[in-house]
Amino acid sequence: MGYTCQDPSISHKYRGEVITPVMLGVGCFLLPLLVLVFTEILIKDSVKRMDVWNLWFLYKECLVGGILVLVLTEMAKVIVGEHRPHFLDVCEPDTAVGCSPGSFIEDYRCTSTKYKGYFVVDSSRSFPSGHSSTSVFVGIFSAYIIHSRLLTSRTGYLAKPFLISLCLSWSLICSLTRITDRRHHWWDVLAGVFLGLVGVTYTICLVRKKMDSYEDDEPPTKITTSTTTLLDVKNKDATSVII
Repeated sequence: MGYTCQDPSISHKYRGEVITPVMLGVGCFLLPLLVLVFTEILIKDSVKRMDVWNLWFLYKECLVGGILVLVLTEMAKVIVGEHRPHFLDVCEPDTAVGCSPGSFIEDYRCTSTKYKGYFVVDSSRSFPSGHSSTSVFVGIFSAYIIHSRLLTSRTGYLAKPFLISLCLSWSLICSLTRITDRRHHWWDVLAGVFLGLVGVTYTICLVRKKMDSYEDDEPPTKITTSTTTLLDVKNKDATSVII
């Protein structure tokens, strides 16, 4: 994949990143888990009464959906390929010096000795943003859990919107810092956000469908119990009349 000589969009210095891949991974694993545990405790009023099956079901769906979004993002990076804003600084192509500004260079070789091979290869995988796609997926899924399962009567009128805003802030910070760190172009981040939105929308619809089918399959134990109790009362009354 070639590049344009002295292209200002790929001539920025590499300055590291605020949200590292490790921080992103830890956050994406812990955020939905903490949200699920917190909501279950508030719903059941006790740690011992937590619905472990329900918690694991929702967390598993979040993990599967998030991993799928990440895999699709990485596949798009390899297939599409795009130079990052710091490409020239990390790669240091041998044809960058002395080339005519604006000319397109297709044949080149990276000569950088400051960075390892992974960073050199990764400098040409900017589209779409993996930080954006995964953080948007996890943030919106966590916000959905709070919105759908946590009653306002349990948390008050301000706590629920505050918790939702925290989840969405995680997605916003992870996405915007990719632009300010010069790790992605704005359209890379936008594409990642779109991919995360599509993934989380599909996952939420799938979760709701499975939860509805599970509730429909449950036997009507409460109706049976109340009917049996009513019959017992009638039998006792009939017995007392006979006596």
